[in-house]
Amino acid sequence: MIDIGYTQVAVAVTLMVLAIVLSRWQRLGTEKELAIGIFLSFIQLVAVGYVLEFIFGLESVPAVLAAVTVMIIVASFTAARRAVHIPRAWLWSFLSILTGSVVTLGLMLAVAVITMKAQYVIPLAGMTIGNSMNCGALVMERLHSDITSNRPAVETALALGKNWREASHPFFVKAVKAGMMQMLNFLKVVGIVQLPGAMTGMILAGASPLKAVLIQVIVGYMITAAVTVTGIMAAHLAIRRMFSPADQLTI
Repeated sequence: MIDIGYTQVAVAVTLMVLAIVLSRWQRLGTEKELAIGIFLSFIQLVAVGYVLEFIFGLESVPAVLAAVTVMIIVASFTAARRAVHIPRAWLWSFLSILTGSVVTLGLMLAVAVITMKAQYVIPLAGMTIGNSMNCGALVMERLHSDITSNRPAVETALALGKNWREASHPFFVKAVKAGMMQMLNFLKVVGIVQLPGAMTGMILAGASPLKAVLIQVIVGYMITAAVTVTGIMAAHLAIRRMFSPADQLTI
């Protein structure tokens, strides 16, 4: 295994400096965000590292569940920031991400593909929740944007006798597909164009490439299932809030 320490991390910071220099040169205006990101990402990741070492040492199921719950709550707030025009967006994000995560992780635990140990559950939950968060945020944002910009078409459909579900269905489909696009592209090129994080990490740690591939297949399918469940549920919950009980567009 490659020996990694703070010295190597300091060397890697030069890559971030390069990004800042290029941003300044091209007048992108992202220098401040990149600089803050260097500091925050380092502090957050090191802090998380110490917390995970503590949780791993406990080998406590309640501690694992508490950590996953915190991850879901933070992800829900983050996703809701992109859907500020949807009432109670945080709640819909929470329910969607929770459902997607429970379905996938629960199934893997039920069939004993993984065990209820912190070293398995927390990393897999992190990847599942993170991708679900991105999907849910994009779905809700896209729904609101498309229905708002196509308000005359939606209201015409309602006036012709369609209910809210029928009038909004084309935008529902487009929003969910947009939220799933990253995973759909990932499935098409994984292993050829992109070597994913789980697989790369195992190989760098000295694991057999074939074993790393099999683990990555499981992780990829878990994330895809979670994203699909989250995207569909977020779309259903959010789109219903855009119509009154009398099938009138309210946004």
